[in-house]
Parts: sequence; C-alpha cells; structure tokens
Amino acid sequence: MITKAVQLSVPEIGACEVLGPEDVDAAYAGIAPRPRDNTRFRELEELTRILETRSVYPVFQPILAFGTGEILAYEGLIRGPETSSMHTPTKLFDAATRAGFLTELNMLCARKVVRQFAKLDMKRQLFLNITPQTVLEVKDDVQRITRFIRDCGLDIAQVTIELTENQLITDRSIFRDALMLFRGAGFRVALDDLGEGFSSLRLWSDLQPDFVKIDMHFVQGVSEDSVKFHFLKSLQHIAEGCGSSLVAEGVETAADFCILRDLGIHNAQGFLIGRATKEPLVVIPDQVSGLMGSGSAPLFAKGTASRS
Repeated sequence: MITKAVQLSVPEIGACEVLGPEDVDAAYAGIAPRPRDNTRFRELEELTRILETRSVYPVFQPILAFGTGEILAYEGLIRGPETSSMHTPTKLFDAATRAGFLTELNMLCARKVVRQFAKLDMKRQLFLNITPQTVLEVKDDVQRITRFIRDCGLDIAQVTIELTENQLITDRSIFRDALMLFRGAGFRVALDDLGEGFSSLRLWSDLQPDFVKIDMHFVQGVSEDSVKFHFLKSLQHIAEGCGSSLVAEGVETAADFCILRDLGIHNAQGFLIGRATKEPLVVIPDQVSGLMGSGSAPLFAKGTASRS
C-alpha cells in the first residue's frame, strides 16, 4: 500500500490536482479519487505570487503623545495587493503562518515599511511590527539588519520593534536573550495588545518594554465603563513604576480620548487621531487639538458605575 502523498513543487500547484495517499490507492484500484477542495492550494499559490513579486505596500498610522499634543510616532502597517483575497493583513499573515512562510513575509514587510518611511523623511519614531518567531529566527542577523536600516537613511534609535502578540512565547529566557541583541543595537521595544492573546503582566515584567500598547477592548467605551476605567488606571500606575510608556489603541471617540488624557495615559492611537494611510498624517486634526485643552469628560454616562 502506498502511504505517502505525491509531492508537488509550489509552481505546479494549480496546474494539476494534488493527491493524498487514499487517492493514489484508489487510482491503483481503478476507483476514481474523491473530489478535493483546492482552496488551500490556491491560497498557497497566491501567497507565493505575492512573496515572489513583493507586491505588498505599507501604510502608516499616527500615534499621538498626550504630553506634547503632537505626533510621537507612526506604526507601519502592511496591505496585500488591492485586488487580492489577501489584501488585509490578517488574511495575509494567517496564510503565511499556515504555509510556513511567516518569517519570510514578516521580513519582506519590514523592509518595505523601513524603505518607504525613510523615503517619506518622517522625523518621528517608527513602530515596526515583528513576530516573536521572526525575532528568534533572525537574531543572528542583527548587524545586517541595522546596516540595512542605516543605509535607508534612518537612525536605529528611531525604530521601535513592536512585538505582535499572536504567538505563544514558550521559553521566555531564550526569547529575552534574542531580544536583547536588538536592544543592544539600539532598537526600542513595544509590547502589542496587552490584554489579548498570550500577553500578560509577566511578559511585561520579563521584557521590560519601552512601550506597552493596550488592547482596544479595554480602551473603547472606557468613558462608560468603570471596570475598564479602573483597569487602565492600574496599568498606568504599573507603567510609571516600570518606566514604560502606554499607548491606548482603538481611540475613536472624544469621550474616551478625554478620559485617557485625564488618566495620564501617555499616548493614543486610533481613527479619531488618524487612519492608516500611504501618505502619513503630519498634523493632528483640529478636533483632536481642541480636545487637548478641553474640560474633563463625564464618567460612566450610561450608568455602569455601579459595577465598580
């Protein structure tokens, strides 16, 4: 009995059907193979095309510093081809994870973001999304990576590695050692989406990041929810003791913006401040500027204060 699947190279995918072991056995027995869903193979074919043609492009979303009322940094985000089913970063990176090309895609995106950010000559910080897996796999190439960034015209001190929290870090000590190689080269570190996925206060303590980004779940609606309010208040207290700067993600309303400002949260990011665009926002909107000096927002307008 044949027990191994027929192996096809990536360029062949789509040109003919990939047969599993049961289909090969059926063919030898004179039985027609069962119909197969080729969705995954079409996905791999599309992902391979994107990687080979490098057809991703960066967009930049501003991060506001409450202390100055100015843009502190831009997060470099990525988009797939506009006509592709992998236009959104979630679909693109999910496909790369399934195919085993996560680091290859991550590094392609990082290079695209750095080059474009340097070309735009933005005199601000750049938050660069890097997965923990990528940090571990490229840790021996730190010098080459720093040389590339400098050759593009950026100072390493401008670049903050934003660790995406969609992967479990199984060995914190090994990961911390790998991350220290980047920090030793001058990179800053941000921990993304505190409160989601595998992120935790222990990870915050272990990595001691320069920035901690708070998941939007705890930010959106904070003006109407006492639990979220006290949670953010506690995080701000921890940040002050750890020397980390908080970034509140998903800020979309004036009421939430004012609560964050009054709590002493350092930075904010979200649609209220600016969307991710190819041409980065240079000056914050007048509405946001007006909120910087406005009065305190009313707390818990919908009566959720009873939950405290």
